[in-house]
Amino acid sequence: MQPDPWDDGNYSMPQSEQQFPQAQQYLAGTPQAMEYPIYLPPPSSTPKIIGILFIIYGLISGLGVLSPLEPILTGDGGTLAFQIAMITAVSSLVSAGTGILGGYWLTNYQRRGVHLIVVGILISSALTFLTYSIGDDGGLGESLQIDESTAFGILSVTLGIITVVCGLVAAIPILTSSAGLDRSSLFSRLK
Repeated sequence: MQPDPWDDGNYSMPQSEQQFPQAQQYLAGTPQAMEYPIYLPPPSSTPKIIGILFIIYGLISGLGVLSPLEPILTGDGGTLAFQIAMITAVSSLVSAGTGILGGYWLTNYQRRGVHLIVVGILISSALTFLTYSIGDDGGLGESLQIDESTAFGILSVTLGIITVVCGLVAAIPILTSSAGLDRSSLFSRLK
């Protein structure tokens, strides 16, 4: 029989207790995780808040679908004004659809909502840039007394800044690593 390595000499084991052989030793106790449970934080409210903001944005953007009525009701502009109004209406329809659906997905903690909103922002910005290149500066050139190319440059830079800011606002739930977002992706089927 081997001596007890943890014996400090204060306690002596009675001879009647059985010593387990080296090959049959076992470890008794409970795992630490059972004694100290791990609590997960509740899901962040960030996706819900951003989702609601983009639903409101989509509803307001939906009003732009009525823009083709402006040249008809005012009776001015001709074909170019109607083309610009139609592009604006399509841009508004894209913004409304992606904003509402993406916002709804975000309120349900689905990551694909962020992807849809960012795609909608990019498409809408591209269509708005198209209207600028066709010749619609919204009266900026006349009000500031500048030529058309300068107005186009100012509007393009402003549109770029607004597009980046809107994309960053939409990506806040992913950038903050919000607890609760699922692993869904708008692009997972393209792989």
